[in-house]
Amino acid sequence: MPSAVLLPCIRVFPAGWSYGGSEVRSGSSRFWLNSDRAGIHAVEVDLARRCDVAGLQNVTSASGELDVRVYLRPITLNPFEADRVFVFTGGCVTYRYRFGDAEQGANLAAEADDALTFVPRSLLVDLVEHDLRMSLCGAEAPPCVGED
Repeated sequence: MPSAVLLPCIRVFPAGWSYGGSEVRSGSSRFWLNSDRAGIHAVEVDLARRCDVAGLQNVTSASGELDVRVYLRPITLNPFEADRVFVFTGGCVTYRYRFGDAEQGANLAAEADDALTFVPRSLLVDLVEHDLRMSLCGAEAPPCVGED
């Protein structure tokens, strides 16, 4: 997503968690984590240009994330389902938690949160330029061809 100033990434894998796969399309990308306790696609992470936050609870002050607005979709317990939406300049990320075990839902969500983080897109721009001698376009880089 060339417009996003932040990119979701995996920081560490807690015990029992693994990378499940990814899909990249024009205008969005998604990856997911699998868990030995919560199953496949236990957590999906979607990056998009925009997110609809109508009806979601704004929990920004409790998040600790700078320059990021954070919203929660109401949690359901059986099965455990919850969404966290992070909105920032040029994009948004949704974490979708889907766990069959309602009793372990909060613990599994905390483990997934420990595994996930954001990196500034500027770091990727610098890495690509330095290591690959190539240029990215978009946020924190020259404009992309055909973009305003």
